[in-house]
Amino acid sequence: MIRNINITTSISRAARMLLWILCAYIALGSESLYAQNESIVTATVSKKKIAVNENISLEIVVNDDMEKFIPPVLSDFNVLAGPNQFSSMSYNNINGRSRMERKTTISYILQPLREGEAVIGPAIVIVEGKEHSTAGISISVGPAIEGQNNASSQASASSSMLNTPSNAAENIHLVATVSNSRPYIGEPVTITYRLYYRVNIGQTYLNSMPKFDGFWTQAYQESDIPRNEGQRDYYKDELYNVVTFYKTLLIPQKAGTFKISPLSVNMIAEVGTGQYDWWGEEITRASQLSINSNSLSINVRELPSAGRPADFNGAVGQYTLESTLSPSDVSAGASSTYTIKLKGEGNIPLLETPHVEFPQEIESYDPQVNKESRLGSSTMSGGIDIQYILIPRLKGSYAIPSVNFSYFNPKTGKYTTLKSGEKTLNVTGDAVVNTTATPTQNAVPTANKTDVKYLSDDIHYIQHENRLEQKNIAKWYDTWVFTILALIPLGLIPLCLAIRFLTSSIDRNSPASRAKRAASAAKKKLSRAKKALDRGDYVAFYGEMEDAMYSFILDKLKIRRSDASIENIGGRLISRGADPEIASRLIKVLESCQMARYAGFSSSTALEDYNAARIAIEDVNKSIKN
Repeated sequence: MIRNINITTSISRAARMLLWILCAYIALGSESLYAQNESIVTATVSKKKIAVNENISLEIVVNDDMEKFIPPVLSDFNVLAGPNQFSSMSYNNINGRSRMERKTTISYILQPLREGEAVIGPAIVIVEGKEHSTAGISISVGPAIEGQNNASSQASASSSMLNTPSNAAENIHLVATVSNSRPYIGEPVTITYRLYYRVNIGQTYLNSMPKFDGFWTQAYQESDIPRNEGQRDYYKDELYNVVTFYKTLLIPQKAGTFKISPLSVNMIAEVGTGQYDWWGEEITRASQLSINSNSLSINVRELPSAGRPADFNGAVGQYTLESTLSPSDVSAGASSTYTIKLKGEGNIPLLETPHVEFPQEIESYDPQVNKESRLGSSTMSGGIDIQYILIPRLKGSYAIPSVNFSYFNPKTGKYTTLKSGEKTLNVTGDAVVNTTATPTQNAVPTANKTDVKYLSDDIHYIQHENRLEQKNIAKWYDTWVFTILALIPLGLIPLCLAIRFLTSSIDRNSPASRAKRAASAAKKKLSRAKKALDRGDYVAFYGEMEDAMYSFILDKLKIRRSDASIENIGGRLISRGADPEIASRLIKVLESCQMARYAGFSSSTALEDYNAARIAIEDVNKSIKN
């Protein structure tokens, strides 16, 4: 009977455990699903503050298959255009898992009916039988702008939606912000330069850097700035794409008012030409621009003198202090490690090592100091690890005094003193005595360093005597090995000449030689295309690209230009042994070049086309052997 009860109890406990696991799984799954559902549908507007005779664009993006769409309530607006629906699909392969992503964009062009506050109601979509909605958007509508008509306003809104405004300089802004404009001396602050843009941007490079006189500086690296692409934000109530272009941390060294000069950036951007293609889109051209940020002013305050501790050494921030002694019980002549750990946020690189006074009966060595710092969003964190090797010479109990560390907390505006606490080192065994000295009755035994042969892994005593003996080693150039090594190059000269003669006698019209020349010629033409891309000449770039691709294909497949159709090229590549995926990539590059030359191009995809062409030529050259 007792055994049956135990079995029943075990089964009951197992069932309860499985039930808890199932509940946790359902809770986590529902939370994850909810987090995903939050981003299924979003709504954005081109501006949040407009005049009554201006227009805005509204975009509703659905990141999944949409079963039903319920439009937002737009009773405060006159709908000039829309809803216009555009769908796209993308195929991704991440960690061996294939995923098809679908995206639907629904756009409107709206004009407010009256001044005041205009509200765009939530839009509702049905995805997999579930309802998802956007948040309502409030628009501030001001008085009408004189000389502004509906046609120009509508064109402005449409241009904003297509991301091809006619004036690039008005749609690119470099904005500098400081995390704290009134810091104390030693208080870290950050300056962030964000690039807001609504046009396609090519290469960017620094023209001039601001001067940070009076500050200790450390620039943020790309890995220190997470999620720096694909973000959108509002600047002066208008929607832009935004990236963090440059960010640096400053630690003020003295008080006063400091002017931070603007950051200047040169870039290549698309500028409208005022001409339109057959599809009604504005034709753009690449133009070089110089964009300057706004200047900043930082007022650095003096540290208060009231309540300043005597041992204050300039530490500013928030810190913690800890000390350990390991082991705390040793025998005379053995070593113990005293460690001080200082951690926190603040001016970590400028901290000074706390001073420790050890009893004179304990021999100490120069500490090993490890300083670590990490950049945060607006400050610096880290700490200092200080390790002392201690060797007591006499039996007894010794007090290691408490370590004090004072810092100024800018959040509270007060000084704080930390104390590590007193430690006790208990020493047993006989004293380590210097046997060469003549002890007296009241003399304190002293340590003889030669008695301590090994203290720790990284502490050894220096020998004071040299015992160097000259060995009878023959000079290296008198050995037979040197003679043989010297004669080998002389013997290789006739062999190299023979190989050169045989190589030059190969028929230059052989398939291997032609294939090699074709690949070399294609690389030269691609290099000319890259130079055209760097200077922003996209017409010449695509011309060189197409010429390089066809020259390589004609030499590789041994066909004439009249036979080099897209279908013929693909079939011949596969029949010659090329992988279908490689042949497909090569055909795709050819189609992109033809589309760019005859139907217009986009500067944002030019670099991708160049890299795809270079890789496709290399793969075809490897897979098809002449």
